[in-house]
Amino acid sequence: MNGLSAALMAQRSLKYQVIFGLWAITIATSLRFALDDVLPPGFPFLTFFPAVMLSLVFASVRCGIVVALVCGMIAWFWFIAPVGQFGLTLGAVLAIGFYVLITTTDVLFITAAIWALRELNLARLKANDVAQSRSLMFSELQHRVSNNLATIVALLRLQTAKTKDEGARRALSASQARIKSISRLQRRLHSVDMQHVDAAEYLREVLQDTLDVAKLGKPVDLSIKAASLVVPNDVAVPLGLIASELMMNSIEHGAQLDRRIAIDVLLGCEEADGQIFATLELRDNGPGLPEGFDLAQTDSLGLSVASQFATSLDGDLTLRTGAAGGTVAHLRFCISSTAGSGAAQAEAAETGRQPNAQTGTLQQTG
Repeated sequence: MNGLSAALMAQRSLKYQVIFGLWAITIATSLRFALDDVLPPGFPFLTFFPAVMLSLVFASVRCGIVVALVCGMIAWFWFIAPVGQFGLTLGAVLAIGFYVLITTTDVLFITAAIWALRELNLARLKANDVAQSRSLMFSELQHRVSNNLATIVALLRLQTAKTKDEGARRALSASQARIKSISRLQRRLHSVDMQHVDAAEYLREVLQDTLDVAKLGKPVDLSIKAASLVVPNDVAVPLGLIASELMMNSIEHGAQLDRRIAIDVLLGCEEADGQIFATLELRDNGPGLPEGFDLAQTDSLGLSVASQFATSLDGDLTLRTGAAGGTVAHLRFCISSTAGSGAAQAEAAETGRQPNAQTGTLQQTG
C-alpha cells in the first residue's frame, strides 16, 4: 500500500510520461493484435484497459488520459466492425460507450486517490509542525522550571547562611534538599515522549539522588530490591517523592546514632480481587518510632509531605517499629486504573511474581 501511494504521489518529468505512454500504447496494441485470432469477438479493449490504468498510476493522470484516447481510437479502427474504418454502428457505439465509462471511472478514481493522499500529507505535515512546536514549548517550559527551582535553592542557601538559629537552619537545609529532589525528578521526566517509566530503575536513580543531596558525613548503605514495574509519569512523580522523603527521614534520625546507616528498599506488586497493587517498603536500622507515634498527627514536614502524596495516589502509607528495631514504612496503592494499558498491567502482574528481578546496593561512604 505504501508503494502504491508513493507511485501515485511521485512527480515525473514530461519526457518520462511521453516515453511511458508510448510504450504502454505499443505493448497494448501489439498484444491485442497477437491475441486477435485467439479471442472471441467482443473484446476490442481487453489489453488497453491495463495500459490506461498503469499509465494513470505510474506516469500521471494526464498521461493516462492521453493513452486512453489513443488506445480507444486504435481499438475503434482495428478491432471494432467494420474493421479499418471509424464506423458508427450500434455495436460500435455500445462498445465505445462501455470503454469511455470504464476509463472515465479509472481517471476519476485515481484523481480522487491522489487528492486524498495530498490532503493526508498536508495533514501529516501540519501534525508534525504542531508536534515539533509542542516539543519546543515543552522543552522551554522544562528549562524555565529548572531555572526557577535553581533560583529558589540559591535563595534558600543565602537565607541559610544568614540564619543564626540552628533549628531554622536545619529547616532551610531540608527545604533545599526537597527542592533539589523535585528538580532532579523533574529533569528525569523531562521528555514529552516519556509518558511511562520503569519504576525500578527510576526509583534507584531517585534514591541515589537523595543520597547525593543529603551530603552526610557518615556512611549510608542502601540496598534496593525492585521488580520491573511500568507506571505513568503521574504515578512516578509522587512515588519518587514519597521514597525520597521516607529516606530523608531515615537518614535524619540515623545521623544521630554512632553506627552506619542501613536502609533497605523493596518495590513489588501483587494482584488481588482483579486489581494490581504496587507496594513500596523502606526499612532502616535507626532508633525506631517514638511511643504513641501517629502519622496523622506528626510534626515532621517530610512525613507529612509523604502522607499527602500517598493520598494523591489513593494509597495507604503506614509506619511502624520493626521487630529488630528501626522503622518500617510501607506504602500500598492500586495501579490497575493508571498503568496505561492491559499489556502494561499484565507485565506488572508478571514481574510482580518475581520481586527479586532487579536488585542493587548503593553506598555513600561520606
